[in-house]
Amino acid sequence: MKNLSKFDKGVLIAFVVVALLGGGAWFYLSQELSTAQQADADANADFVKFSTAVSTSNQAASDQGKIVVGVTNEKTLQANIEMLKAQIGPLIQAKLAPKENILGSIGKKDPVAWKADLNDMVNRLRNDAKIRNVNIPPNFYFGFSRYVGQSPGDEQTEVLSKQMTGIEELATILIDAQVKKIGAVRRTYEEEPHTSAEAGPNTTADPDRLSGYAITVAGNVYTAYPFEVDFETSPENLRVVVDKLIQSPYVFVVRALTIQNDHPESPVMSDLQKLAGPPAASFIETSPGEVAAAAPTKGPQYFFGEATLKVKARIDMIEWKAQPDK
Repeated sequence: MKNLSKFDKGVLIAFVVVALLGGGAWFYLSQELSTAQQADADANADFVKFSTAVSTSNQAASDQGKIVVGVTNEKTLQANIEMLKAQIGPLIQAKLAPKENILGSIGKKDPVAWKADLNDMVNRLRNDAKIRNVNIPPNFYFGFSRYVGQSPGDEQTEVLSKQMTGIEELATILIDAQVKKIGAVRRTYEEEPHTSAEAGPNTTADPDRLSGYAITVAGNVYTAYPFEVDFETSPENLRVVVDKLIQSPYVFVVRALTIQNDHPESPVMSDLQKLAGPPAASFIETSPGEVAAAAPTKGPQYFFGEATLKVKARIDMIEWKAQPDK
């Protein structure tokens, strides 16, 4: 057998050492990985075990399936819930259900009595409009013209009374703001069977009808009754309308607002001299007749801000039903 040289022996020894070290490192790291994986699995099992209470025969039915939290954290959470309810309760009562808001107390009514209430409302609004110089169409019935010659059924009077309340409030706001004209008031026909066919824009010949129906959200938290009103007003009085909508005891949400200016085109530069009239008289004029002849023939001309706005407003009235603890 050939003797190995010192160099070969050194290389062989180094190889053995490296192999041993590598194997040891692999063994060590693989053990660490296995330990870490087992710890992760144990932690996940503990989370599943302790995050959800197990339903047992000795556990109260109200506690089964609840998330398990520490006693201190549970008390803190409950205290926060009570504090939130205490803050939200008065807010709901003041903003969503004030005592002036009678929607929650409206029930079914005798059809004859309902018809009398409708006539009283229409006459009152007509008189108020006349006093405040608000133009309305002849024989205007504020969205209820179908009941001029008929009465609703007993089951229909509750929802009709709620709609009547909303329309009276909206019309009163427009009249008190002294808009120039109320052209139309439309409502959804809640008294009819609801079908999906009426979900789109109003394509019927009935000028009082707004397509679609009222929407009640999940949990019966609130119901939204849609209305649409057409009116003409000045820019300043439109601000008054919006302000009164906010201040109303009834909750109104403006869903869409379409505004058309009755002067759609601004004056061009070449029209300015004509709009202003003849130039003002000069102080160097000596003849009173010459001064009078040179005086402007027109008063001040307003280019912006004085136009009549034609407004179409889609507004929902919200009937809030949920209690603060819900």
